[in-house]
Amino acid sequence: MNIAANLKAIEQIKSDILTEVANLYRTLADYDEIADYGAVESSVATIVTMDYILAKHLGITHSTLDARICELLSIAEENGHSLESEFRDMSELRRYIKSRA
Repeated sequence: MNIAANLKAIEQIKSDILTEVANLYRTLADYDEIADYGAVESSVATIVTMDYILAKHLGITHSTLDARICELLSIAEENGHSLESEFRDMSELRRYIKSRA
């Protein structure tokens, strides 16, 4: 792999992620007024997608990333993270990711 090209790709991906996070924040700032659910879904999906692509360019496989995410979710469950305690978000996401494998 061409190291210079990979570094350029990493910088582009980082820029794309930051741009999309800014877009998401702008959309959420006006969320009550416009309720643009499609824009929110699109931004979140783009951020997640670009994170997986960034990981690949950093030498992290998708399965390794999924395993690490599950590990972090398990730790959050064990430590009683407020989103887990109130909504069961961590355990739900961990089960979903494990079911994809």
